[in-house]
Amino acid sequence: MNETVVVKWNKGAKEQLADVVPDKIIYEVARQTLDLTYPTIPEKTGKMKRTSISQGVQGGDGTYHIGSYTNYASYVYVMSDKTHWTTPGTNAHWFKRCWQKSGKSITNTVVGRNKLK
Repeated sequence: MNETVVVKWNKGAKEQLADVVPDKIIYEVARQTLDLTYPTIPEKTGKMKRTSISQGVQGGDGTYHIGSYTNYASYVYVMSDKTHWTTPGTNAHWFKRCWQKSGKSITNTVVGRNKLK
């Protein structure tokens, strides 16, 4: 995947994301994004979905990323919106679409669950 969601801080902010957001929260945001995305990942005998769930969240130290790890995932990911998808409800740009639709909800859920008590 060459699609990246970038978090931008206000001009003049000195902190880096990994310095102000606990690693656990960044991981959970990536994990929830992948979990919500799962139904929209096109199947090719299910391999792309399986590798996404088993290997989809990788990284650490505030640098988590998500992806589908098959040799054809990057090709399928950028296919046209006009593509006839054989699996109903699936589409290209599935991670980006999920984040656009549910990013705020995902973030609120994860942060709320990890508040200090």
